Amino acid sequence: MDLTATGRGAALFGALALYGMLSAPAPAEVRVVEAGIGALLLAALGWRRPCAVVSGHALRAPALPGWEAVGVLSFAWLLWAPLVRGLTLGWEPAAVLRDVVPLGYLFLPVLLVPLLRRGDGRAERLLAAGLALAGVLFALRWWRQAEWGFGAVGVRAMADGLRYFLNAPSVLFAAVALPMAALGLAARGGWARRLGAGVLLVPAALCLGALAGAVHRMALGLALIGFLVTVPWWWRRAPRMVLVMAALSGVALLLLGDTLAGALAQVAEKNRLAGTNARIEEAAAVLEQVGRSAEAFLFGDGWGALIANPAVGGWRVAYTHTLASYTLFKTGALGLMALAAYLAALAPSAWRLLRSDPPLAVSVLAPLAMALGAHTSFKYLDCGLLLTLMVVASEKTREAPSRNGFADA
Repeated sequence: MDLTATGRGAALFGALALYGMLSAPAPAEVRVVEAGIGALLLAALGWRRPCAVVSGHALRAPALPGWEAVGVLSFAWLLWAPLVRGLTLGWEPAAVLRDVVPLGYLFLPVLLVPLLRRGDGRAERLLAAGLALAGVLFALRWWRQAEWGFGAVGVRAMADGLRYFLNAPSVLFAAVALPMAALGLAARGGWARRLGAGVLLVPAALCLGALAGAVHRMALGLALIGFLVTVPWWWRRAPRMVLVMAALSGVALLLLGDTLAGALAQVAEKNRLAGTNARIEEAAAVLEQVGRSAEAFLFGDGWGALIANPAVGGWRVAYTHTLASYTLFKTGALGLMALAAYLAALAPSAWRLLRSDPPLAVSVLAPLAMALGAHTSFKYLDCGLLLTLMVVASEKTREAPSRNGFADA
């Protein structure tokens, strides 16, 4: 069955709802829930597009966008070369599969955007709503495991927990996107829209509070930058609303001053204790491993490979904490070049979205900066879907440049 673009968006929304409600950002095993998420993803993708991309037949499409051609070629190299290398070196098939699946997530734009661009924008809105819902659900599950200890924010660093719900990029997306959507609703006027805006701020506060409670330094900093970057854009369109929000922010500072000061102190203390979380030592270990031979440097150790990682006490694990070091370790310098070409090809989409719809752009780019720059969340489903949202939304803005912010998305 070939779904419409809206049907594919609905399947993605359902997958994200299950993901946030019952799964984990990085599930340890495939259970019934994960199988259901996979089934919904397959429903959204169909079979023709994945086969066309894997076989290279997608390159024959007429008027193929440049970023898409680069994506198909990069995916082909990053799939097959490290796969053959990993199997040749004898890594466990299950470990190989655990690396290949996140690769598919990272290239979801190549698989999904040509299918979603055919619609009228509803698929894009369903995808954005699904990502926000997943983020809120992960935050709620974190609060539940923290026994709803709202009073601990700014007093002590709260534990991430064994399933690391707050590492999901969708949590930061919801923390930024929901206030942006609330501002968009309030700017359009009417008591119903203003009431809806107030409702949206509640789950946004839960997400931001969770990130502050667990002292996620980079996420909090990126959220703050995102809010500040869009102030001039909002000022040009709704100056009175900006003044109202500034007044409300001042009241919040007065009421929550001790909590905010405590949260800042916790961030400073974590900076003092953790620093860069051994990212430099981790990168040095990767360079040492791939530097042992020209073959290892060019092709890496393949999917499924293990490394003695100083960031986790020297244990042999299948991951590093940054996309660059992970890609170099697994796929070598040639794989890193392929990935860099893919991300560079996506950069114009980010710039186009930032110029046409800054609220949506910062909502998407903040979690992507964290995931692709300094976090293991580049391997998560929601990272790939955020990239997909960025590209498809940028294409819609090119077709309809008069869009007026996140609330119109």
